[in-house]
Amino acid sequence: MTSPRPDPRPRVAAPAARAGDDQRGARAAWALWAVAALLVAARAALAFVPTMHLWSLNHQRFLGLAWAWLPWGLAALALLPAIARRALPALEWPGNRIARGDWPAWLAAMALAATAAVTSTSSLALAAALVGLLPDRVRFVGDFLLRQGTVEEAEKPSVIFPQALPLDVLLHYRLPLMLERAGLTDANGAARLLGAIEAALFAALAFAVARALRRRGASAATTVALVFFCGALGMMTGYSKAFSELVLVTAAVAASGLEALRGEPRGRALLPLGIAVALGVMLHRSALSLVPALVVAWLLWWRAAGARAWRRPAALAGIAIPLVAIGVMAPRIIADVRRWDTVHFEPAEVAQAGGPLRAALAGGRALDLLNLLMVLAPLSLAIPAAALLLSGGRGDAMPAAPGAAPRPAPSGSGAAAFLLALALPWVLAAPFIHPAQGLFRDWDDFAAAGTAVAIVSAWVASEAIARAPRQAWIGVGLVLAAAAASLQWLAVYADAERGVQRVRAFVTEPPRRTPAERAKTWDYLGITAYRHERWAEAAAAFANAAETGPSYRILIQWAMSQTNAGDLKGAETTYQSLLALHPDAALGWLGLGAVASRLADATTPGAQRGAYVAESRHAARQLLALQPGNADGIGLLQYLDRTYGAAADSSRR
Repeated sequence: MTSPRPDPRPRVAAPAARAGDDQRGARAAWALWAVAALLVAARAALAFVPTMHLWSLNHQRFLGLAWAWLPWGLAALALLPAIARRALPALEWPGNRIARGDWPAWLAAMALAATAAVTSTSSLALAAALVGLLPDRVRFVGDFLLRQGTVEEAEKPSVIFPQALPLDVLLHYRLPLMLERAGLTDANGAARLLGAIEAALFAALAFAVARALRRRGASAATTVALVFFCGALGMMTGYSKAFSELVLVTAAVAASGLEALRGEPRGRALLPLGIAVALGVMLHRSALSLVPALVVAWLLWWRAAGARAWRRPAALAGIAIPLVAIGVMAPRIIADVRRWDTVHFEPAEVAQAGGPLRAALAGGRALDLLNLLMVLAPLSLAIPAAALLLSGGRGDAMPAAPGAAPRPAPSGSGAAAFLLALALPWVLAAPFIHPAQGLFRDWDDFAAAGTAVAIVSAWVASEAIARAPRQAWIGVGLVLAAAAASLQWLAVYADAERGVQRVRAFVTEPPRRTPAERAKTWDYLGITAYRHERWAEAAAAFANAAETGPSYRILIQWAMSQTNAGDLKGAETTYQSLLALHPDAALGWLGLGAVASRLADATTPGAQRGAYVAESRHAARQLLALQPGNADGIGLLQYLDRTYGAAADSSRR
């Protein structure tokens, strides 16, 4: 009997490869640590600098002592090697539970930092204790006030936002209106309730991404944290627009697409992938940016599963569903893009800058785009360096359960190709999008893009940690740095007074903003002060807004604020300016008549009083010419006749 021949292959090959992986992973992990430390240091320094150049990093300046420094302090301590190494077991334990799929309790824990809502679901009861502190009380972002007001006033969405797609209208108009009419909650409460549910779903999708990447231990926990604790959480604090669901769709495409890369022959991962894309195109036209990732996932799955695998029912359904949805929605989307999106891609400022390419980074846009990136996915600043350091290495796979077949992770090149296809369309489009209210306010336009980039950041960071187990402690700092930044981002919007101070700083501190940004921001400040009956403050804000955006509504609200503040002469001047631009403005004539009447009442007898009476009478007659039988106009004339006589102003005509 012959003895078995020894394996001629050198046994040192695997250890050598592993050592190389560890070296590349360690360098990448240190690059991530350096960026996290730099951001944490910058947040502390900018808390004392009166400028809004880096508005993505100065939230601490507008927060109370506890919110400003407790999360920051924990993040700073977690970046210290000695402390992070001691805390590492606390990070590895949930990471291993994620790897085993045992994470329902952690879903509730992650929902803690999500949004402001209280639900009766026992798994989210703990979340309510914290998230009740964090609803968006500033209501500055995007179309917050417009969307909520549409539900409160039961306006027709086809008139207020006609470009909204069917699923957007269902979730953010019909459902809240139904809950409000049933007496269950108001418009804001409905949006917050939906946001809480979506935050829990977002947490579940963050776990799904970690599972799809086959992460474990600190690598898995880091993946979940960097996906979940991104700036897009701000979409789930009461904002009623499809961009919040588009964040979920983007995460679902990432999780199911990464799962599909394994090449499972039945194609079961293609079904949720297809459904996610189909939901996306029914939510918002920008979801077409997900199509490249969808196609890449299909191709990589087909290559791994075999040429005939597409015939499986799940695969067929996963391919057919998004194709049908895109086919059905494409005509509507194309029409909306042609009609509504030219203002975002070709506004006047683009022509003034000399075309789209020059306008993309003109003025302060380059810095504001960087601010967007740091708000939505801070660690993305480390992606180029960390990815370069990792290139050529080997990924980390989740170990199989005892007695089970190994479960391979997506190949490094496959995952990279897919995730780049997910993020690049959003990223490449971002410089050419010019939101009507500016990047600072309309950051919601980029929430899905930020989510895609955050997922890429999570993949790079978790890959580095997986390859360099001795540097796994760096994950502790990355997790707490991401959590602190996200919580402070939510907290600054949860404090109405401090949040408004931050908005005011945007237009009063350097750098000087564009005329459109100044007008829109001052308008918001005026509306906010008006709602709180701070009349003098509202008048001053509307005055600033009118300098660059003297719309009919702004002038009317400016004049009404002046009237309520007791500045009748100022209100008279504003009404006169309004009527010079809009001579058919009935409300303007009514306001001018009322103000002139009050000025007459406050003036001693003489020529000046007679002039005010004449002006008031003229305004009332103009109102009645526009609206015959108007009760206010008739009442004003009757008051003037009783008080000053029917011919009190005849001698002065």
